[in-house]
Amino acid sequence: MYSLTQLTKSFENFILEKFGSTSYWVVAEIAKINEKGGHYYLELVDSEDNRTSALFSANIWSSTYGQIFNKIGPDLLQILKPGNKVLFSVRIDYHRIYGLKLNVLGIDPSYSYGEVEKRKQETILKLKEEGLYDLQSQLYLPVIAKRIALIGSSGTAGYRDFLNKLTSNEVYRNFKIKEFQASVQGDKAAAELITALKEARLYDVEVIVIVRGGGSKMDLNVFNDYDLNREICLTKIPVITGVGHEYDEVVADLICNKMCITPTAAAEFLYNQIGIFSAQMRSAYDAIINRSREQLSGLKDEFYHLHKYLIHNSKQFLIEYQWQLKEDSHRMQKLFLHVLNAESGRIDLLKDKVKSQSLNRLHLAQTAELPAKLDKLEMLLTSFIDQKKVELNGVEEMLNMLNPVRLLKSGYTISTIDDIDVNKINDDLEGKTMKTLTSNALISSEIKSVKKN
Repeated sequence: MYSLTQLTKSFENFILEKFGSTSYWVVAEIAKINEKGGHYYLELVDSEDNRTSALFSANIWSSTYGQIFNKIGPDLLQILKPGNKVLFSVRIDYHRIYGLKLNVLGIDPSYSYGEVEKRKQETILKLKEEGLYDLQSQLYLPVIAKRIALIGSSGTAGYRDFLNKLTSNEVYRNFKIKEFQASVQGDKAAAELITALKEARLYDVEVIVIVRGGGSKMDLNVFNDYDLNREICLTKIPVITGVGHEYDEVVADLICNKMCITPTAAAEFLYNQIGIFSAQMRSAYDAIINRSREQLSGLKDEFYHLHKYLIHNSKQFLIEYQWQLKEDSHRMQKLFLHVLNAESGRIDLLKDKVKSQSLNRLHLAQTAELPAKLDKLEMLLTSFIDQKKVELNGVEEMLNMLNPVRLLKSGYTISTIDDIDVNKINDDLEGKTMKTLTSNALISSEIKSVKKN
């Protein structure tokens, strides 16, 4: 008879012996993920024929998560999302209270990147099969597009870059912009972008611009979403994308009316279009001027006289202001030296302040933080020793149960012939001397006959 603790301890030893030192690479889909105290608790699933074929709990301890994050970077936040298939390095772990779990040791991001590319190609194929892929390219994009619907997240640098470029360029700034806020990253991004797109279509705009700054392949994966790209294809207003990336194009870039590599490039495209049109108008204007000059050739002499007069007065103007420029230059030099001296003093004060604060911080660490850490270490060591004592007591109980003396006292005996266990001898036993060990005696007997069972 075994206690539950003894049974679970035996099972724990079996798991450690068979699997404890071995790690495995496992592909699984994340069904759930929760974070608590820096630790991540996952529910992993697998399926065959559209039915769940495996379900297992897993965890990523905070120290391991930090190591994985240092290797992968911010992409880890997008990889560890419900619904994603991930390639994990795991070790099988069993706890007598918390049961059987997978302990995650590492993650291979290249598998997740491959899943992103796979979903991207699936979206493209589906849009082509439905006849939606080329709809945006068939729309007319106005040369002068002044009424703009802007979709993006106002808190991002790309969004601000687009607005700044559009409103501060030297070509054309009289745009009318209607803004529609939407997340451009995360679980809710696709749904919010679709909602913003539907709202933008209700307004009298000439073009819809979707912007997002740079990011990794995982960050930009929302723009490969089938539902979002289907909505872009069905939009009857030309859509311009300004999604920042260096290498891979997202699906939204491929199916929109005009793709720009960054939000800034999207703004430049809009005002450059107007600038090109303006340049064409100026060219026509220059042609009119030339024609007018031909008609006014009779006034050439008067024009020449005015030309000479202008040159003479320009020279006088330059001479008068040359001295003024020298005086201004001298004054600026004196002012610069004054500012330089003032800033040098201020920097010295800041250096003294930083030095004082650093010394105070070091003193605080020596007097407060270090003792606290030592106390914590002492608590951890005490807890570890108590745990090992419990484990040793369990081993002692098992050894006591398996003690041969205890078995002999229970009525069992050990019989040998020539110091060999009787059960292991296959020869003829008649006439041989058998020794039988009991709890209190060693009995020698001569075998007269043997009857086989």
